[in-house]
Amino acid sequence: MKKIIRDNISRIERYEPGLPLEVIRRELSPEGEISKLASNENPLGPSPLAIQAIRETLEEGNLYPDDSCYDLKKSLSEHLGISSKNLCVGNGTTELILLLGVAFLNPGETFITSQSSFIMAKMVAQLMDSKLLEVPLNQNRHDLDAILDSVSNDTKIVYFDNPMNPIGTMITDQEFSGFMERVPDDILVVFDEAYYEYVNKENYPKSLKYIEQGKNVIILRTFSKIYGLAGLRVGYCITKEDFVDAIEKVSPPFSVNRFAQIAAIAALEDKDHIEKTKKINEAGKEFLYESFKKISVFYISSETNFITIDLKAEAEKICKDLQRKGIILRPLTMYGKPTFLRVTIGTMEQNKRFIEAFKQVYKQ
Repeated sequence: MKKIIRDNISRIERYEPGLPLEVIRRELSPEGEISKLASNENPLGPSPLAIQAIRETLEEGNLYPDDSCYDLKKSLSEHLGISSKNLCVGNGTTELILLLGVAFLNPGETFITSQSSFIMAKMVAQLMDSKLLEVPLNQNRHDLDAILDSVSNDTKIVYFDNPMNPIGTMITDQEFSGFMERVPDDILVVFDEAYYEYVNKENYPKSLKYIEQGKNVIILRTFSKIYGLAGLRVGYCITKEDFVDAIEKVSPPFSVNRFAQIAAIAALEDKDHIEKTKKINEAGKEFLYESFKKISVFYISSETNFITIDLKAEAEKICKDLQRKGIILRPLTMYGKPTFLRVTIGTMEQNKRFIEAFKQVYKQ
């Protein structure tokens, strides 16, 4: 009797997202107020301009969205200073990672990523029945030399999340320039820059230059993080025109809903919201750094809106203890780091609630 389900599907590791608030309230019954610090969401919420733009168009909910995302591409083109022909919009960058796998990966070709990189990349390689190669990190950072040494004739894609999720570290412009000089021209290099807007370092890679140079590069960015539109699902990629065409050919029709497009255009214009978010994030980051130092908890310096810590003990148990106190964090067991926790930087009130609860349950 023939098998109905493809053999490689059984090897896919299911992505486990952070629990939504509705599930937390229903199934965990935590004490008092809930501080959800598990999914790297913007604690300030969406841009007020985005909310207003959606309110003004709610009566158009009966209409299909513009499948070409023309207006959003136009806004992004002006925002980035690139041609709209180099842009592709998707239902979050998770969909775009899936689509680039469908568009470019053949069974048996090699997909290279780093250990503990964003797990969606790993899932796509498994889905396409490709060879997955996970290169160990070097001091919690992508090991560019080891990745180059791993490249072979059947390598098709090399994926970098920069800054890394869930680790939080980044590779510099100079480091990536050296990598790009050495990597073979026929390999597709993917830069996942979901946390791009949070980075304050001047040596962050200027990845758009590779598009201008005609390199085989795809840059992924999102409206889910600093723009606060995670629930609306809208991300975009920047790449060569023929790559845009390939990705759009395998994209489901109307995958980016009407309100997501409208909100994203408005959010791009809300500079005040972005600056306020960055200030709160930086203040929260410094508070948590100091708090971790005082209680002797190892943390990884982060270029994002989260901090990863190593408890030197089973992280899932401590997560469950914190859940009962209304503090929701993300254990990194599925990333092969069972003693690590990822903490989203929240408002100062949320950060203080977390630290107080953490002191009560953490035993060194």
